[in-house]
Amino acid sequence: MRIDNYRGWDDELLPKDDASARARVPASFASTTIFGLDVSHYQNNIDWAKVKAAGASFVFIKATEGGTVTDANFTTYWKAAKAAGIPRGAYHFFRAKGPLQAQIDNFIRAMSSVERGELPPVLDVEAPEDWTQFTVAQRVDMVMGWLKAVESRLGVRPIIYINNPMTRDVLGSPDAFKNYTLWIAHYTSRPAPSVPAPWTNWKYWQYTEHGTIDGIAGEVDLNRYNGSFAEFQNHLTAVAQTSSTGFVGRLRNWFRRLRDLLGL
Repeated sequence: MRIDNYRGWDDELLPKDDASARARVPASFASTTIFGLDVSHYQNNIDWAKVKAAGASFVFIKATEGGTVTDANFTTYWKAAKAAGIPRGAYHFFRAKGPLQAQIDNFIRAMSSVERGELPPVLDVEAPEDWTQFTVAQRVDMVMGWLKAVESRLGVRPIIYINNPMTRDVLGSPDAFKNYTLWIAHYTSRPAPSVPAPWTNWKYWQYTEHGTIDGIAGEVDLNRYNGSFAEFQNHLTAVAQTSSTGFVGRLRNWFRRLRDLLGL
């Protein structure tokens, strides 16, 4: 149980066990949100056609962790999600004790470009126990260092995945974060998540770690996008326009397509 993801509203009690955690989901969602999920090797074999048929409109896939780890199923999932017609994005699980440059390079090796129809890259910021040896300023510098470097390399501004305690207690709610799209992890029965400063609204919301969907045998994280399907399509278009502009962007995309064709 990722207990910090249940912390958001001051008057909410934490779940006592997995049963109460599974019940901590909203009864309904605003009609102007759309459904998606995020996956890693923990989901094992996925039937992507069934996931698509079950209503998934997007998926974030774990690409890398720290400076050396590539998720064992990333390449398989990445190709299969595209084949199923599900818009996809990749995320990096940040390890504060690992060298910053190695983590930047590790992600770029997995994601050399962002193509038309894909989601922005994501920095997954959690595991507060890894950050205790650093000052707040050092912590923020590491996060911003990864975000700025990946944006420079890919031409697309990344998304920040984070929960309320991590933002507030570990990183001090830095003002610089408000320039980045928020993907908030908050498991609540309320119809919307608690949004930590400096943000005033959320774009993606991971609302449970105990989700189920046809095509995946076990539990999976479920999410909502804060906007209509048309707005989501415009979001994808904006990503494509940003990442494809200029000679470097076109060159990255050409190498990416070549790599896919060769099965590398």
